[in-house]
Amino acid sequence: MATADRSVAQLLRESEAAELLSLKVATLRRWRWSGDGPGFVKLGSSVRYRLSDIEDFIESGRRRSTSDPGITPGSYETDKGAM
Repeated sequence: MATADRSVAQLLRESEAAELLSLKVATLRRWRWSGDGPGFVKLGSSVRYRLSDIEDFIESGRRRSTSDPGITPGSYETDKGAM
């Protein structure tokens, strides 16, 4: 049960996720609609964000220079240790 409690405790409301990312809630909604942005969880009609998904999204935006294309989908795990 401790694992389930920890997972639920790390679910953020839409407004909390937006605040953490310094974005407007409308931006997160637009990203969900377009398939961009961090992963999210639907609980009935409610939307929640896992803290780990927010952290992964932030990490995926990491660049070494302005010409760095970033991490390509599917290579995150192998590139993660390189930075």
